[in-house]
Amino acid sequence: MDVISKSFQEYKSNFKICLLFALLLAFVPVFIIPFFRVPFFETGITLSSGTILIDYMLSTQAIPIFILALVFLFFYSFLIGLICLAVRRDLSKVKVHFYLKEMVSKFAFKIFGFYAIILALVFIPALILSSISLNLLVAFLVFVFIISIFFMFVPQAIVIDEVSLETALAESASFVRKNPVIALKVVFLMAALLLLVGLIEFILDMVALTGVFGSLVASEFIVGQVISIAITLVFVVPFIEILKTFFYMLKFDLIKRQVLIK
Repeated sequence: MDVISKSFQEYKSNFKICLLFALLLAFVPVFIIPFFRVPFFETGITLSSGTILIDYMLSTQAIPIFILALVFLFFYSFLIGLICLAVRRDLSKVKVHFYLKEMVSKFAFKIFGFYAIILALVFIPALILSSISLNLLVAFLVFVFIISIFFMFVPQAIVIDEVSLETALAESASFVRKNPVIALKVVFLMAALLLLVGLIEFILDMVALTGVFGSLVASEFIVGQVISIAITLVFVVPFIEILKTFFYMLKFDLIKRQVLIK
């Protein structure tokens, strides 16, 4: 059985943990109705195709947006650590109760530190470049995307290898260099899933516009936005993290032989 199929099995067996990602939907009202229409925060964060988009603009919005993103990432990091640990538990028979009590919070803070650093390193230069040249901003974001591929296994390195953040960065980059096909598989699958979510959002928006409640939601396209972000949080994000964890654990021969036997 291939890794993608087994990842679906892992998703189903850990569905209760995946459902915890739905707690992040508490941020949706803030994203859709920014700070309940406080004038200085009318724009800056939007939802589209199941993703959270940030406008990189030098304005009074910048600091509130950055703080809001950090708060979101704090809770997001805990859930990412939890789902990675769940896969590790299933494949290596970790003593769950010990790790849930002693290690999850440590993993989560390291993962949050990683996301916070990435946010700062992207957000601040992007703000500056947006005021200089749109072309420079686009080039910078493309560069960030390419570089980020080398570090997309950092949460897995933190949870599975139990290393420091610095070592996790090196381990992730090393894993991608040794397994470029795996990295590309993850990227393409993630892109395909997000495109599918975008299509679902578009269909729902069109249905809402032509349906009974069209007049109530047409101006904000709330129906498609909320459902698409729910699908992304409850399925796309945990499934991709499960898949990444599965791939990462296959670097251990014992786990690889165990998976092949099954």
